[in-house]
Amino acid sequence: MLAPIRNLIKEHWQGDFSLGFAYWVIGVGVTLLLSLAIFLVDKLLTILSINTSFYGGVLILLCGLVLLVTLWQLVGIWRSARYHTSRGGRTMWANAARVMVVIAAVRAVFDFNQFGVGQLQEGFGLLAQGESLGTFELRILNQGTELELIGSLPFGTADSVQALLERYPNVQVIHLNSKGGRISEGVRLYQLIQQYNLDTYSPSECSSACTIAFMGGAKRYLGKRGILGFHSASLQSVDGNDVAQLNDEFKRIYRRHGVSESFIRQAVRVAGADIWYPGQLELLDARVVDELVPSERFASTNAFGDRKVNWQPEHLQQAPDTELVGYWQATVDILNYLNYLEPRHCVNYMYPQWSAEGADVESMLPANLIDAHENAVIKLIERTQLRSDYRSRTGTAPILFDSVLIQLEQRNPEYLSVLDDPEQYINSPRLLCSATIALYEGALRQSTVDRQAALLRYLQQD
Repeated sequence: MLAPIRNLIKEHWQGDFSLGFAYWVIGVGVTLLLSLAIFLVDKLLTILSINTSFYGGVLILLCGLVLLVTLWQLVGIWRSARYHTSRGGRTMWANAARVMVVIAAVRAVFDFNQFGVGQLQEGFGLLAQGESLGTFELRILNQGTELELIGSLPFGTADSVQALLERYPNVQVIHLNSKGGRISEGVRLYQLIQQYNLDTYSPSECSSACTIAFMGGAKRYLGKRGILGFHSASLQSVDGNDVAQLNDEFKRIYRRHGVSESFIRQAVRVAGADIWYPGQLELLDARVVDELVPSERFASTNAFGDRKVNWQPEHLQQAPDTELVGYWQATVDILNYLNYLEPRHCVNYMYPQWSAEGADVESMLPANLIDAHENAVIKLIERTQLRSDYRSRTGTAPILFDSVLIQLEQRNPEYLSVLDDPEQYINSPRLLCSATIALYEGALRQSTVDRQAALLRYLQQD
């Protein structure tokens, strides 16, 4: 059975076939068959939910096969054209075939440089990463009404989700906790979520391909400790599709759900290797998210976003009084400890933008202070309902502030100069840290929580 195939390969390579057979059957026909075969292999691998390492190996083999077949086709057609006139054929057709071979060769080099190199890089990358991209976990929560996804989005993710949705027909909400994965799986999850009319909710992080799935929700909820990360498509995740076409598809999906044009432009402008985490108010204003919700709104999860990413300056203005005061009490406790330990650490903690040491100050803190501060931050984020139309009201805060300043001046006349221009006192860390602590302790000593909170908000205003 292999003998006829070997003979076909040899005879075409030597130019033994007629120009018509070489051009139309070998050139055009084999190209169509190869394209169909690659399409079917890609679909089969997706259905089989193979691991990323195996897929990377197949991708490398397919790229190599295309290169060899293209070279074999073009050389054979060129040689057949060379022998065409000696076989009684017209010179015009021989020359036309040579021109087409040159054009095809130039196009092949262009396509390989444009797409083939990236596909080979992806293949070797996936081969080296092995199973690292292929882990995810699914859990049924809240008496069968919520489904949680934690992990990446490798091949087969959507199939697994669909199997659980068929098994638990009462699911109404899907939790998405993923830093991304295969774009094809993100799109399939988007379609599934729309098909089952599910709400989407991310209590932690939903980035890259995960955001496509998130947009499919009938209602889209983001936990107050959650973040969404966006970027354009990249060769590392396009699944063989054109990057520009995928970005156009992203835009269509965003527009279908009423996302603002300025947000869409920014989302697809970010390079594939980078990530953009918009603020929660920005997500609300752009209509990416319908509502920010506390963690108790849905079933509990162990997945939470990085508070350093979802923390925003608006929290210190819009937080409820009790949570705001609790946050600053925990912060002042840390400042007092660092000022006692080493004033320079205290300054680095308060003003990291001025620190040239790059020291990890938090690693120097005792566990009880770290836990107290973390809990205070979590409570503040969870209890704050951020609003883009928020307007601060100073009320009696300026009077309270003047009163605190008088007390500070009586305590140490230098404090007012320090607070007026703290950067000038970087080289006097104990004085700088002590003045700052005294200011916030003065706010925390106000007679009522509402007065404390009002003054603390006033201190954060520009």
